[in-house]
Amino acid sequence: MKIKNYGRFFSMLFTFFVLVGCSIECEYKVTGTANRVDVTYSNESEGTSQESNVSIPWTYSFDGEEGQFVYISAQNQGTTGSVTVTIYRNGKKIETSTSTGAYVIATASGSL
Repeated sequence: MKIKNYGRFFSMLFTFFVLVGCSIECEYKVTGTANRVDVTYSNESEGTSQESNVSIPWTYSFDGEEGQFVYISAQNQGTTGSVTVTIYRNGKKIETSTSTGAYVIATASGSL
């Protein structure tokens, strides 16, 4: 195959990889023995979202950008139990934290 217009070919190829190759899947998981938790996390638009009084296990995922700051915290809403928060980047664990007891908070953060 002979390519006559290298500039256009490489421009299209570059655009393809930029559009397809830069998205990074971020997933947050909250697990543990607590019955209910309040969750605060950074979302896909790099803003902050909150979910109140949710049961666990709880998960949330979105497509992020390379270097994007990610954060999650979960607070036990009971007098007993444990809370674990975990952040995954493309399915690989990058950060985790566990707290045990009444109204404790587990927090994890990192970059995609």
